[in-house]
Amino acid sequence: MNKAVFRCAHNRKQLTNGGFVMKQIIKISIIMLMAITSPACNYLYTELFDQKNIPVILQLGLSQTAKRVYGQSGSFTANMPNNDGVSADSLFWPKGVAVDAGGVYIADYQNNRVLYYSGTSTTASRVYGQSSFSSNAYNNNGLSADSLAAPTGVAVDANGVYIADYQNNRVLYYSGTSTTAERVYGQGGSFSTNTYNNGGVVSADSLGGPAGIAVDASGVYIADSTNNRVLYYSGTSTTAERVYGQGGGFSTNTYNNGGVVSADSLGGPAGVAVDVDGVYIADYQNNRVLYYSGTSTTATRVYGQSGSFTANMSNNGGVSADSLFWPNGVAVDANGVYIADSGNNRVLYYSGTSTTASRVYGQGGSFSTNAYNNGGVNADSLNSPQTVAVDASRVYIVDAGNNRVLWY
Repeated sequence: MNKAVFRCAHNRKQLTNGGFVMKQIIKISIIMLMAITSPACNYLYTELFDQKNIPVILQLGLSQTAKRVYGQSGSFTANMPNNDGVSADSLFWPKGVAVDAGGVYIADYQNNRVLYYSGTSTTASRVYGQSSFSSNAYNNNGLSADSLAAPTGVAVDANGVYIADYQNNRVLYYSGTSTTAERVYGQGGSFSTNTYNNGGVVSADSLGGPAGIAVDASGVYIADSTNNRVLYYSGTSTTAERVYGQGGGFSTNTYNNGGVVSADSLGGPAGVAVDVDGVYIADYQNNRVLYYSGTSTTATRVYGQSGSFTANMSNNGGVSADSLFWPNGVAVDANGVYIADSGNNRVLYYSGTSTTASRVYGQGGSFSTNAYNNGGVNADSLNSPQTVAVDASRVYIVDAGNNRVLWY
């Protein structure tokens, strides 16, 4: 082994001497492992080369200390709601986050709006649900395609933005950069109604308190929280064609599908994520996250309950790398799964298909503690994290109790 190159993952920029700190080098035969940190970037990888200049190892590393904060004017030690007043820089109990190649979207729950931040800016440049950055009225100017009431989730695809408008019992879709919705889920096509289950009838067209959203190339997944189900919509249809948590039926909404905790039941699902292999659902009231392979609506993997599909205790067996307490959000990347473990004031990362966490955010590296703002409000602390978003090189955590979103 004769060469090692260290790069920032987000831009592949090579770090020169002085741009990183070497923590450890271990060489065993032809294998070398390195641990490095850098003030220049948060997410690093190491290319190791043999004598023929062929890369043989790619070692990833990620800090659990935030490098950027939204909602607190750049301060990691402040956590006031609407710090300095309602503005393009403030947040009040944010609930959702999404990211695309252009920037970041944050569902600002108590301010009845969603904010968009371009690039790395922490000052919003676009607002959904309010006519200005200084207003936060519930259904500002009346219920319409421009209004929001306590938005909980946000998702993006190549063409537009999806917002879970929780108290209006609908999900809105906005094309491109427009802040006026052009499609509505849960209200029979109407932008001027907001009735629970569209008049009281549970169906493939109704919603009751939608929370998390996920999108893929084929369609949209909505966590229909108070109906104890997750719905899948193909393409641009606003009528669901698949249901999770209700035994395949669109006309029922019972908690744990009649009271029995199983691989087919849900209790107040709050978050959903999707990858090429399947679907992940944050089953909030059952203190677990379920994984469903392909298009199956029966879970084949469970996080938070030691492998059991019939248990739903909070912190089953005690606070650990295997336990969960009110998981509210879930995200996936090419290497693993992130779960916002809100009741334990932490976010857990699971590598591959493991259901034992290998990384923790918000608890100073400990898997056995769950105090809010462990060590005080700082770049390492969390208080009731709600959701997570990831891209190729970054992790975003909605730190709701601290009225901020953190970037790692």
